[in-house]
Amino acid sequence: MKKLSLLSLFAVSFMLSFSAYGQMPVGNVMSSTNCSLADGVGMRELVQWFRDNPRNSDSTNLMFVRQPIIMGANFTDNYDFRLVTYYGSYGEYVSQRQARRSRFGEARVRPSPLSQNMFSCDFANQNISLVRQVPDGDAFTGDYTLMSQRLCFLNEGVTQADAYNFVVGVAAGFRRGGDNSLMQVSTRAFGPIQNVTAGGAVLVTSVPATADAMAARLDLTREGLDVVQGLDNVMACAHPSLWQSNAVYRPN
Repeated sequence: MKKLSLLSLFAVSFMLSFSAYGQMPVGNVMSSTNCSLADGVGMRELVQWFRDNPRNSDSTNLMFVRQPIIMGANFTDNYDFRLVTYYGSYGEYVSQRQARRSRFGEARVRPSPLSQNMFSCDFANQNISLVRQVPDGDAFTGDYTLMSQRLCFLNEGVTQADAYNFVVGVAAGFRRGGDNSLMQVSTRAFGPIQNVTAGGAVLVTSVPATADAMAARLDLTREGLDVVQGLDNVMACAHPSLWQSNAVYRPN
């Protein structure tokens, strides 16, 4: 099992809703935790364990297991995957946590094997972000896909709304090339942030509907598609990463 560390990379992942260009949506709530596999457990086995895990009737959140494909050593030297859960609001987040606490001591169906035999998580570095989705992107509805992320530092005087509108413009640039992948912009609400002042950075995520769609999207820029044509530069992006995102729970 990989050693846990208090040095976690500032990165996360996302989901949400919205309408018109020029306004930033409220955003959904995303909880993200870095985790490590137990000795002898593989990723395929872990993903299936999460999918088979018995759920309570009040569980309405979305859950994903994200495995790094290309990611910095600060993450890969210490963790194996990222566990990401989405909630529609803080009210939903709090109510579901309270519901779980109210069941302590009650008879319930427990997963087999137990979670501690499958993985461990670094809850000291758990974080919560607000995730805002660019409207009208193609949804990811399958079992897994590839997704990319970039940490972007805002230029002086630039707001988070400016950054969101810039990404809306980038999504429009990809649509000119025939790609309509989901794009998201997230901002940290709670949890550790390294070397970034509050509001000074956003995480930009692209989630094509399939792995093949990600390959086609990457080829568009490789072949010369300029997705920022006509846009004013508002931020500098670094630390690009590529992940396999496995959907392990969708209610209904």
